[in-house]
Amino acid sequence: MMLDWNDIPYFLAVAESGSLSGAADKLAVNHSTVFRRINSLEEKLGVRLFDRLPEGYHLTETGHTALEFAYQAENSLISFERNIAGHDQRLTGEIRVSAPYSMASKILAPCIAEFHTTQPSIKINILVSDAVHDLSRRDADIALRATSHPPDYLLGRHVTDFKWHVYAGKQYLKSHGRPRNMRSLQTHSLIGPDDSLLRIDAYKWLKENFPSSQFLSYASDLSTIAALCLQGLGLAILPSHYIEPRLEKLFVMKPEFSDQLWILSHPDLRHVTRIRAFSDYLYQFLKQQDL
Repeated sequence: MMLDWNDIPYFLAVAESGSLSGAADKLAVNHSTVFRRINSLEEKLGVRLFDRLPEGYHLTETGHTALEFAYQAENSLISFERNIAGHDQRLTGEIRVSAPYSMASKILAPCIAEFHTTQPSIKINILVSDAVHDLSRRDADIALRATSHPPDYLLGRHVTDFKWHVYAGKQYLKSHGRPRNMRSLQTHSLIGPDDSLLRIDAYKWLKENFPSSQFLSYASDLSTIAALCLQGLGLAILPSHYIEPRLEKLFVMKPEFSDQLWILSHPDLRHVTRIRAFSDYLYQFLKQQDL
């Protein structure tokens, strides 16, 4: 029976996550689909790749050997795809753009709407996630990211620097008054960052310098922090690129934490006409925004 190369991503996902459910989440498919593809792969190869244990799927000795070859095969296919795609001169086709929740609806959506009027034959898919998609594996073609240290292996286009501000909902200000500076925040309620956001220096400082009693609620993404702030639960710390007209920007956070906004892509795709066209359009669009 001939091997189906489409089974390889399923094998890698289970090997990396250690479970069917983890692989299903990563691949955005059903649990049963992963189960069926792994069983099919083992049947075609005539070997057992995983031990099914109560705590998850563990690679057998044969599975570890297969994993090395699977990575080699995947890298070869990705390299083949990138190099062939890199010669695509068409102003048609699909572009996958990765952006965090805070930028997708407020920045990317209006940009794509404008771009579509000039290039209607280019289809743009937005991958909304705070996780960094792997551009080297073509999880996305372009990534819009707030970072001070973009990866060296990617082509980066620096758009602007932005600061972090204190925001409030109008109802909260009406009920609790307007704080004037960081010191006055000590008498106000705050929306706190979940631990997953402590990789961001501004949120790490906030959590280290204010008692837990001041945080009335916590959230793991900027959109939810803004939504809770809008409902009047407390003040929020948000980056200046976060566009929410119903929130009032009060003052710059002190100490100041500055980040940079970058458009990132893989070097192998720099000559793809449609990707270059959208990247240029996005850059000009962002430069016109008050970020």
